[in-house]
Amino acid sequence: TNVQPTNLQPPSLPAQALDLSADEQRLKLPCSPSGPFVGLAFKLEEGKYGQLMYVRIYSGTLRKGDCVTNMSTNKKVRVPRLVRMHSNEMEDITHAGAGDIVAVFGMDCSSGDTLTGGVKLAMTSIRVPDPVMSLALTPTSA
Repeated sequence: TNVQPTNLQPPSLPAQALDLSADEQRLKLPCSPSGPFVGLAFKLEEGKYGQLMYVRIYSGTLRKGDCVTNMSTNKKVRVPRLVRMHSNEMEDITHAGAGDIVAVFGMDCSSGDTLTGGVKLAMTSIRVPDPVMSLALTPTSA
């Protein structure tokens, strides 16, 4: 069966990303396969064939064999196998575009990580705020 990709991002609600090179300033992402690749890893599942990471593609195109940057770790990771899920069945695909939700096997990343094709963008803030207060407990006796 040949399943056509569906564009899940309504054009009236453009996705927003944080520009990491401009103090996390918000900018709109084009929901276009020709835009820069930006995806969000949102679910990790241990399947019968190994570790499966679900990725929502917000912009650009992801292809099997691509090297993408994990913005949380700043490391490049390869996309070894790309599949489209249909209930509990998998369909191997060679590429997916903006608006698609796909699954990737064997990718070293965590839920909430932003994957990009080299642009300095993040879908969620990477900054950890400074602590408001500090507290230490010491026992009065052993």
